[in-house]
Amino acid sequence: MAPMEGLTTRIYRHVFARYYSGVDKCFTPFLSPNQNHSFQKKELDEIDPEINKKIPTVPQILCSVAEHSVWALKEIAELGYREVNFNLGCPSGTVVTKKKGSGFLPFPWEIDAFFDEVFKEADRLQMKISVKTRLGRNDAEEFADVLDVYNKYPFSEVIVHPRIQKDFYREPVRPEWFEYALTHSKNPVCYNGDLFTAEDISGFKEKHPDVDMIMLGRGIIARPFLPEEMTDETKDRRRLKAFHDDLLNAYYEVTHDDHCVLAKMKEVWEHMGPALSVDERTFKSLRKSKRINEYKAITDSIF
Repeated sequence: MAPMEGLTTRIYRHVFARYYSGVDKCFTPFLSPNQNHSFQKKELDEIDPEINKKIPTVPQILCSVAEHSVWALKEIAELGYREVNFNLGCPSGTVVTKKKGSGFLPFPWEIDAFFDEVFKEADRLQMKISVKTRLGRNDAEEFADVLDVYNKYPFSEVIVHPRIQKDFYREPVRPEWFEYALTHSKNPVCYNGDLFTAEDISGFKEKHPDVDMIMLGRGIIARPFLPEEMTDETKDRRRLKAFHDDLLNAYYEVTHDDHCVLAKMKEVWEHMGPALSVDERTFKSLRKSKRINEYKAITDSIF
């Protein structure tokens, strides 16, 4: 399960594990270590070992300063985690302007110096390091130099989302560059990007029979049953409703605020609605709902 800010939170992952299987590993939305060498409470909640027992979970770090990242590795190791993922893929403008996420990719010499320090500490702590990456910020050609840097280090996996930063999620993926990663990477390669249906996954497997890892993001929000072999649509619709209702209640137990809960749930529906072929009139009513009871009446009718 991909790290998706505001979506695949500890609450979502915890409820997901009650209803669905087929996910071998989850990645947390990114943690941002800083010069104060402290995590925010919401970040500490994300990496609470008790919350993350049901599905193996990997904390993800978004940072381009080695000193801050080394501190974070120590803190995460003390909680019992044995793997950390680094985010070099986030396309958000506010992230990129700080030379983080995919904003770090045009500077391979700095990435090299960064991971040199990170891996020294990881070796001392006996921790695995993985990376989630885009191809580049401005040009896919940047990826050749970036992959050369990754090849200098023993990453447990290199998760490739074959888009550049400027593509965001609007432009098509660039499969030829995933092929490049498979051919040139010295580390195990995982694929991420635009796998929304069982047919998408089957098609990918046919093209890449040797790839044994895929990461699901927007596809798993749209269809939580996607990692499983789905056999009974009627039964699954009942399970999906139970999952949805449980998720709604879990968010409400944390915030007790209709506005905050509905904002979370409406974000989920932006992915799940099209997958369930919700008609535009109903979808518009859902988006405009302002009270939990009003929202529940609409979602009950959808299910």
